[in-house]
Amino acid sequence: MMTRNRTKAGFTLIELLVVISIIAVLIALLLPAVQAAREAARRSQCVNNLKQIGLAMHNYQSTNSCLPQGVRGCCWGTWLIPVLPYVEQVALYNAWNSFGNNVNTVADSPFRYSGVANGTVTATRVNSFYCPSDGGNQNLTGYGPTINNVLFSTTSQNYVANFGNITHQQGTPGTPFKPLLVDGGVTINFMGAPFGDVGSPLADISSGSGQGSTGATVDFAGIVDGLSNTMLNSEVLVGQTTSAKDLRGFSHWAFGASFSGYLTPNTTKPDWMQSSGYCNYTNNRSNPPCIQGPSNMVMTAARSRHSGGVNVTFGDGSVKFIKNSINPLTYQALSTTRGGEVISSDAY
Repeated sequence: MMTRNRTKAGFTLIELLVVISIIAVLIALLLPAVQAAREAARRSQCVNNLKQIGLAMHNYQSTNSCLPQGVRGCCWGTWLIPVLPYVEQVALYNAWNSFGNNVNTVADSPFRYSGVANGTVTATRVNSFYCPSDGGNQNLTGYGPTINNVLFSTTSQNYVANFGNITHQQGTPGTPFKPLLVDGGVTINFMGAPFGDVGSPLADISSGSGQGSTGATVDFAGIVDGLSNTMLNSEVLVGQTTSAKDLRGFSHWAFGASFSGYLTPNTTKPDWMQSSGYCNYTNNRSNPPCIQGPSNMVMTAARSRHSGGVNVTFGDGSVKFIKNSINPLTYQALSTTRGGEVISSDAY
C-alpha cells in the first residue's frame, strides 16, 4: 500500500512569533526615518514661508521706501496686514478697514482686530503664516466679533517680527523705556530694531507713558548694522488654550506679534506676557514657560518644534537656521539695527 506525504497545514506558533518580531524590528527601524523625512518636509515648508515673508518685506520696502509697521497700537493691525498684498492676499488686504488708531479707543473699537469692521479678515487663515511643524497652530483665540450669531474668532500665527534686543516696549538709545535689568542689575539699552509701533509717538515712550514700542517705521538705510546681520522675522509656537488663555502666536494683537533677541531660541527661560491671564503654562505644560512680566512688559522668544533651533529671515532676504546654542551676545547683536557690533560669519 502506498502512503502519501503530508505537508504542514500552517505556521507553528514559534514561526509566527519570529515573523511578528521581524516585522516589529523593521517598523522600529523605519518609523524614525519616516518621521524624520516628514519633519524635513515640514521644516522645508516653514523655510519657504519665511522666504515668502522676506520677499514680501522687500517688495513693501521697494514700494513704500520703508518696512511695514510692526504694530499699530495694541489692536489696529500688526505687520501681518500690510504684507498681505505681497503674499497673494490682495482681496483680504482690501477688506481691512484701517481707520482705527489708539487715539480714541472707544470710537475706534469697531476697527480693532476683534472689531466688527475687521473680524472677518483676522478670522481668515493665510497658509503663508503657518508652520506645519507646529501641530497646535489651529488654535483659535476666542476673541472676535459675533455677527449673525457666528463668532469670527481671531487666528494665531507661527511667525513674529524682530522688535530688538530687549522687550516689546523698546525705548530709545540712552533712555530706555522702563530699563530692562538683567544679569546682576546690568542695564541693557535698546539698540534699534527693524520694526516698531506707528501708533505710539516717540514722546510718549520716552516719557514712560503707554505700553507701545518706539514709533515710526524703519527704512533699509536705517539698518546700519547691515541687512545680512539683522533679523526680520522668526518662528513662534502657538499657545495652547484650555480653561486659561495663552496668547503667544496671537500675532494680530500687538503683544503677540514680536520676538526679543534677549531670549535665545527655544530658551528654557520664561517668556514675559503682559498679564498672567495671557500665560497658560501652569495648567498646560505643552506650552513653553511664561510669567507675567515686570511692569507688564512683554518679552517673548523665537520658538519652534524643529530639533535644535529656529528658522529666521534676515534683512537681505535669506533664511537661516539659528541654533539654540547660539551665544546670547551674538543673538542680541543680530536683533539690533544700529548696535555697531562686529559679528563673525562663523558665529552662528
